[in-house]
Amino acid sequence: MLAVLAVVAALIGGLTFWRLQPGKPEVFSLPDLQGVYAGMVRSDGTSDASIIDRGRVHEEPGHVTPAACEPLFEATVLNRVPSGALDGVGTFWAIDRSAVSLFSYRFADVASADGQYTRLADVFDNCRDSHIEVHAQPAGLGLLTGIRHDPAGDGPAQLGYVLNNDDGTALAVHVLVFSNIVSWQFRYEPVPGAYAPLAAQRVMDSLTDQMRSVQDLHR
Repeated sequence: MLAVLAVVAALIGGLTFWRLQPGKPEVFSLPDLQGVYAGMVRSDGTSDASIIDRGRVHEEPGHVTPAACEPLFEATVLNRVPSGALDGVGTFWAIDRSAVSLFSYRFADVASADGQYTRLADVFDNCRDSHIEVHAQPAGLGLLTGIRHDPAGDGPAQLGYVLNNDDGTALAVHVLVFSNIVSWQFRYEPVPGAYAPLAAQRVMDSLTDQMRSVQDLHR
C-alpha cells in the first residue's frame, strides 16, 4: 500500500512540476496568423488583412549598395520572400502622407524563424552607421541608423533601423521574431523631419499582444 501511495505521489509531483514549467512556444499555423491579423486591421474598414502566397509575390526591381546590406531591405522595398518562408499575412495603412506596411511570414519551426532574424541582426550590426543607397521605389540614399533590441524578460527580439535620406525623408524598418513568425513593419516617411519610432513600436507591441492571445487559445 505504501508503495502504491509513493507512486501516486510521484506522479502527482511530476505532473505539477511539468505544469509549472514554461511551455515551448506554440507554432503558428496560417489560420492562427490570420487570427492575429484580424485584430490588427482598422475598425473603420480602411484596411484589411490578406494572405501572402509566396508563389504569387512579385519582386520589385532594384538593388542596394553596398550589396552586403541588401538583406535589410529585401522583404520590404524589394518585396522578396525570405528564404524558407512558407506563407504569410499582411496589411497596409495610409496615414496622412506616410505609408505603413505590416506583414508577417510563417516559417516551419522556431529555429528557422530565429535563423532569419539572426541573419538580419548580423547584417545590421555590420551596416549600422554606413552610407546606404537603395535603388528601388521608394528610393533611399543616406545614413543607416537604428537600435538592436535584444529580448528583455519574456519579450520577443526586435530590430529597428532607419535610412535617413539626404533630403530629410526616411525609410524605417522594424523587425520582430515570435515563435515561428518573423514580422516586418515598413514605414515610408515622405515629410522631412526626425523620425519618431514611438508609433511604430506601439504597432509592434500590439502585434505581440495579439500573438500571445492566439497562443493562449491553444493552452
